[in-house]
Amino acid sequence: MKRIRVTVGGEVTAEVDAVGEIVIGRAEGVDIRVNDPEVSSRHVRVRAAGDEVFVTDLGSTNGTGLGDGTLTPNAEVPLRRGQKLMLGPAMVEVIEPAADADDGHSGDMFEAEHTVAVGGAGMQAALISVARFKAAAPRLVIGAAHDRRTVAIQEMEAVIGRDGHDCQVEIPHGSVSSRHAALTFKDGVFELRDLGSRNGTFVSGAKITEPTIIAPETAVTIGTIECLFVCNQPESDDASRLTEQLASHAAAMSKITPSQARQVLDEHRRTGRLLGELFVEKGMLEPADWADMWRQRDVISTLGSGAGATAGSSSKGWIIFALIAAVVAVAAILMNLG
Repeated sequence: MKRIRVTVGGEVTAEVDAVGEIVIGRAEGVDIRVNDPEVSSRHVRVRAAGDEVFVTDLGSTNGTGLGDGTLTPNAEVPLRRGQKLMLGPAMVEVIEPAADADDGHSGDMFEAEHTVAVGGAGMQAALISVARFKAAAPRLVIGAAHDRRTVAIQEMEAVIGRDGHDCQVEIPHGSVSSRHAALTFKDGVFELRDLGSRNGTFVSGAKITEPTIIAPETAVTIGTIECLFVCNQPESDDASRLTEQLASHAAAMSKITPSQARQVLDEHRRTGRLLGELFVEKGMLEPADWADMWRQRDVISTLGSGAGATAGSSSKGWIIFALIAAVVAVAAILMNLG
């Protein structure tokens, strides 16, 4: 079986079996990563078909060299043994590993899996990080009046912006810069940074000027477009009860109607989609409203448990909550006066 070898600075950094499609680029989460500014996030795709290997430049910024020429973007061409494919400092080539005549087995039965061969501990950490990212399945719920949709974040380094050709999350609005912000998954957390945008990037209403860690169910503003960042989280024993309490609270506070609460709860149970994701996508709640409720979920849960399941009990619980909030506000005023 043919293999794909990547060499950087004379050192072999990766080697994989030529099976299916292999994406090489700078972004975390690609099949083979070359972390260099001359390499685009998703630079080239290598595809194996039978005994042939083909390569496609995926619209890279700095181009891909092959022999004395340069690949035409998005045009698939054969990559043959002996040819050198150049992307930034990396050289990609097709090799045929020598057969092991002493193993006594056919090559087909013991073919290696499609894995990157780059050192034990580092590779394990990378694979764990990719697995955690995929399990989280991050999404950005766009909550603009004219544009309500949920966009899956499919790369561990995703650019958000107006330019659909150069961004993984496209938001076509005048307040959004071509490359506005970047969302990165690193060391188990999501981090948002502004890319020098004209109108700024905001997390929970505060403008960010440096990379900022964001938690799930956080309101994010791109230019003037309100969004909600969500991702899957480990299920807890009381997750179902909390979901019902949050929907009931939204109805009790007249942010939605009881029928809307039932509608979204039914869809949540049927599809497994998150409650906030559905509320924002359907235009029932603004991202900031849901994010505020989510931050107060422990208080909401406590009051909901103490108040019981009936609408009347829920109202009594929120009267108590309002009284507590008023006492805290008065105490704060008195402290300031003192």
